Amino acid sequence: MLEETLNKVIIVASIIPIGLVALLVWFFLSYQKRKFIHQTEMNEILLREQALIIEKHSLLEVERTRIAGEMHDDLGSGLTTIRYLSDDILNRNVSEEIKENVSKIAQNATTLVQNMSEIIWAMNSRFDSAEGLISYIRRYVVEYLDDQKMDFDFNVNDYNEVLYISGEDRRNILLIVKEILHNSIKYSGAISMQIKIRINHHLVIEISEIGGKGFDPQTINGHGNGIFNMKKRIKNSEGTLEISNTGQGMTFTISLPIKDALQTSKNP
Repeated sequence: MLEETLNKVIIVASIIPIGLVALLVWFFLSYQKRKFIHQTEMNEILLREQALIIEKHSLLEVERTRIAGEMHDDLGSGLTTIRYLSDDILNRNVSEEIKENVSKIAQNATTLVQNMSEIIWAMNSRFDSAEGLISYIRRYVVEYLDDQKMDFDFNVNDYNEVLYISGEDRRNILLIVKEILHNSIKYSGAISMQIKIRINHHLVIEISEIGGKGFDPQTINGHGNGIFNMKKRIKNSEGTLEISNTGQGMTFTISLPIKDALQTSKNP
């Protein structure tokens, strides 16, 4: 009798740990299953959110390009017509007062066409890249400094990546470059300009005056509003603007962080 009871105790004592282990395994597997299901659901939610963001971004780019195209076709052609009509009137035998007023209309129309061209370029998502920005800056520098009879040197380092720069940042950088060149022509007395562009995690544009009189960046004098506006623009783009006097003129260094690298092929 005692032996039989002892055997039962041994059997029960053996079964209980096995049962506990089995129960623990069941709880563990159930927990892992619930965790996997929860993680899968969260991943699906995240993917849907990302897909929605991409879709909205794509629609926004399409809308930007559409508006840019309409501005070019409608407003651009209208302003160009105003310029042609103004030129036609100026070539006619009219009073000096009329010629003066029409000349102002023509000049304003030309300025509006130029400004609108920059806005259209900034809005068009096809140019949201470092390449698009550099190409536009190169064209502007060549046209502007040639018109001003200013010698210049323009250099860009080699790079292979397609680097993303938003339309807003592109326009901010372009306006800063324009302001620097305008101030240099107006104030510096420089005999030439040197523009260097390099890309290495940052887009860096260095504009140097050669043979200029320079100024103290701390006093800035007549440059004040221009420099204030430039620093405000670069701050909005999360970049920096450094100004130094080299003894031969001023050097302006614009630095913009590259926020994203596109893995797709370059836009046509």
